Amino acid sequence: MTFFCPVCWKEIKGIDTICLFCGADISAYEKKDFEEKLINALRHTEREAVQRAVYILGRRKSIKAVQPLVKLFKQTNNTLLKIGILNALNETGVPEAREFIVKVIDSDVGITKRMAKEIINRESINHAE
Repeated sequence: MTFFCPVCWKEIKGIDTICLFCGADISAYEKKDFEEKLINALRHTEREAVQRAVYILGRRKSIKAVQPLVKLFKQTNNTLLKIGILNALNETGVPEAREFIVKVIDSDVGITKRMAKEIINRESINHAE
């Protein structure tokens, strides 16, 4: 099994308690709850790990993750990741997430913009029923 430092994402040994590269206290990280670890994984260097973290945070309806997800959306050029983030934000159900999705309709292009429109339209239909 491969282990990574949760701060610098360099490969470390599973027995390390301090990262040899950045000095992070690995044992302190291990005490964090699952939601905090998922939010931290949004900075992972492996695309698949980030995508999984986004998906799980959405399924958990993580309100704590709204701002980190918005930040990641703004930083990435990966369209599939952006779509995953929009879906995760929508799952949270909080007004702040909805407001951001509406802004994406006005500011983004292509499939990301279409996905944001679909999410808002779906939400409007569900509220009307």
